[in-house]
Amino acid sequence: MRDILIGIDAGTSVIKSVAFDLGGKQIAACAIANSYESEGGKGVVQDLDRTWADAAKTLADLAGKVENLASRVAAISVTGQGDGTWLIDKNGDPVGKGWLWLDARAGDTVERLRGDSGDAARFSHTGSGLAACQMGSQLRWILENAPEMIEGATTGFHCKDWLYFKLTGRRATDPSEANFTFGDFRTRQYSEDVIDFLDLRKQRYLLPEIVDGAVTRHALSDAAATLTGLLAGTPVVLGYVDVVCTSLGAGLYEPGTDTGCSIIGSTGMHSAAGQKRR
Repeated sequence: MRDILIGIDAGTSVIKSVAFDLGGKQIAACAIANSYESEGGKGVVQDLDRTWADAAKTLADLAGKVENLASRVAAISVTGQGDGTWLIDKNGDPVGKGWLWLDARAGDTVERLRGDSGDAARFSHTGSGLAACQMGSQLRWILENAPEMIEGATTGFHCKDWLYFKLTGRRATDPSEANFTFGDFRTRQYSEDVIDFLDLRKQRYLLPEIVDGAVTRHALSDAAATLTGLLAGTPVVLGYVDVVCTSLGAGLYEPGTDTGCSIIGSTGMHSAAGQKRR
């Protein structure tokens, strides 16, 4: 019987895999402390291969806590820390280390772009303020200061996108992360105007397909199945970025209600959704 769902969350502090029954009740969880490092005075990076190895181990460890886990998993979903820049080459191997949302190297670049008259139009598409944590800002800094760091790269991921690639072999990102930096929230697709504002037209090839996990899934690969002990072909879903998943789980989607949610962790954040007040 396929009666278990697995959620993976590769957070800033902890990478964890959690097994739920089909009603959403938690059955078991396995976690490994995350590992990242500082570079210079402003850089914060993470090893891509270690991140995948740690995530895979949390999945394998679940088998020791849930009887007949592999044959019972109906689907796997993955989310993780947002923003950042995780580059891979044509063979799927990492190009350097992944830049985290904590990386502040693009701060001066962001200040300059915020002063550009085109930033208001960019905001009208993305609905997000420009920040040093975003892939667009980080790529702009790399091109201006260390272009060799992008040599050989063919795809730009975020953390969860990298794990989805390792689970399924598909190069993709989700609508939330794509739209925050490069897209239009109305169309849920990349905005060519935003890409041009960031002066990344020549790097457009780095942006992967946008896949909405609400309607699309891909199969667990043979290689990932061997490493995790799960069954090849198990459906895998690319979730939205962690903050969006938290908000949805807290009920911020309920129409006609006033709902709030606070995150207290590596990120401190308050969000709310409700009727417009006069």
